[in-house]
Formats: sequence, structure tokens, C-alpha cells
Amino acid sequence: MQEMIMDAVLIAIYAIGVGTISSMVGIGGGIFNTPLLMIVFLLSEQFAPATALVAALFLAVASSIAYWRQDPRPIIPKVGLFLAITTVPGSLIGVAIRTMIESPYVLRLIFGLALMPVAIKMLFAMRREKGDIASELARFNMANLTDKRLAISLFGGFIGGVSAGMLGIGGGAVIVPVLTVLMGLPMHAAVATSMFTMMFTASAGTAMNYASGFINPYYAVSLGVGMLVGAQVGSRLAVRVNSVQLKRFFGLILVFPLVKMMRLGQMWLDPTGTSILTSTIGDIIIWLIIVIPIGLFRLYQIRKQSTGEVVSEESSELHTPE
Repeated sequence: MQEMIMDAVLIAIYAIGVGTISSMVGIGGGIFNTPLLMIVFLLSEQFAPATALVAALFLAVASSIAYWRQDPRPIIPKVGLFLAITTVPGSLIGVAIRTMIESPYVLRLIFGLALMPVAIKMLFAMRREKGDIASELARFNMANLTDKRLAISLFGGFIGGVSAGMLGIGGGAVIVPVLTVLMGLPMHAAVATSMFTMMFTASAGTAMNYASGFINPYYAVSLGVGMLVGAQVGSRLAVRVNSVQLKRFFGLILVFPLVKMMRLGQMWLDPTGTSILTSTIGDIIIWLIIVIPIGLFRLYQIRKQSTGEVVSEESSELHTPE
């Protein structure tokens, strides 16, 4: 019992850090929680995503309350409930799929391959200009969406629900693009509505995980409470840092635990698993092979963008009347 309490305290401390980082860079935290719960706290391939989904539920409830109190209110309940039609069954199916996969290593590969694009996407984070939220919300009308867009949006919501139940993430990596690209919501409203939808998605997945016996209540509550505390800290620190640069930095770092979770270095240099040092060196080499080309490409994009801005400024100066 004493050992369990100590582990719960350590997970809470860890979750405060994750919650702080997550709120600073605008992500749900599942991409941190699932791999690191396996690597640092040695939770199984079934317990780690189930525990991470509880944290997503805590975060979704707290965020939804905060967004609901804003004026103008960025949550659009009708849209959130519409997507919940498919995210909820998707979450249940995601949990069922995960529990049917008996091989722990197959699950690790699925987690790593599914979360890797999310980590890499953070490397390409761009600063967004803030518009007039009130006028953007006033312009949105769900009745203007075609049946085709609504159907595709429901399918996207289903995929987001499956990812939530299976990987222990909130599903925002899928839901937010659905809301912005397919349904035309402004970004702030998309994030807020995604959190609103996540309450139902994470609740369904968590209930099924609990019924299946894959949730340790001590660990789950510790992780959720730690995430809430960290979110409060991060929201205060966010105004002092460049969130875009921070997101790029953690995108760079996050690739490594995903490589480690999939045991790629061990498979390459130490198939027998007898040397932690050798397998870690292999993980580092594979991490560098992935991030260096991406980093060079990102630098090329930044330089090209900077050059374009300079040319634009010079052109405007030439056409300015005396």
C-alpha cells in the first residue's frame, strides 16, 4: 500500500509537469502521458492509455468550464453534441480494439506510429493571428454545411473517438482539423468545442476501461489532479514564453520517447535486450535520423519565409508615393 501511494504521488508530480507543458503549448497531454507512463512508470500497454484517458477527461471538464465562462462563449454545443454522435461509439470501439490485441509489442508499435505524426506536426507549428472572435462566431451557421461535409465530419469524429479510446489521447489532433477545415469553425471555437466533445468521448472510453479492469483508481486520479494543477501553472507561464517555439521544441523532444516506446534501438543494436546502454544509443541514432532531416527542412522553410517577407517589404517601399 505504501509503495502504491508513493507511485501515485510521483505520477501526480509528473502530471503537474505534463499539465504545465500541455497548457503552454495547447495540446491535450495524451501524447506525453501514454508513452511516458510506459517508459517511466512501467505501466502496461493496457493500463497506460486507460490511465491517460482519465487525465484527458479531467482536462476536458476543466477546460470546458473555463471556455463556457468566456464572453463571447467559444463553445458551440450543437456542433459538439453532433460530433459526439460518432466520437462516443468510436471511443468504445477504440478501447475494444486495444483490449483485443494480445501482443504488447504490437500495441507499442500502434501507439508509436499513431502518435509520431502528432509529434512531428508540432515541429511545424505556426503562429496564428487572432481575429474578432465575436464576429467569427456570428458568421458560423451549421445549417449552411452540406450533407456531404456533415457526413465526412461525423466520420472524422469517429476516427478521433477511436484514437481517444485506443491511444489514451483526447482526440483533439483529429477533431480540431475536422471542426476548422470541414465545418468552418474559427480556431478558438474549434479548440473549445473539441474540449466540450472530449468530455463525452473520454467519459465513454473511461467507463469501458474501468469495466474492463484496466484503470488503477489511485494512479488515474493522481494523474488527473496533477494535470489540473499543471494546467493552472502553465496558463500563467504561457504569457511569458513563445508558445510556438515551445511547441516546436517539445515536438523535437517527443520523437525520442516514441522511438523508445517502440524499442527500435533495441531491435537494431541489441535484439536480446541485455544492454540498456546499447539499445539507448540505437534509439538516439534513430531519433537523430528522424529529426535532423525534418529540422533542416524546417530551417529551409523559415529562411524562405523570411526572404519572402524582406522582398515584400522592399516592394512596398518602392511603390510608396513620395
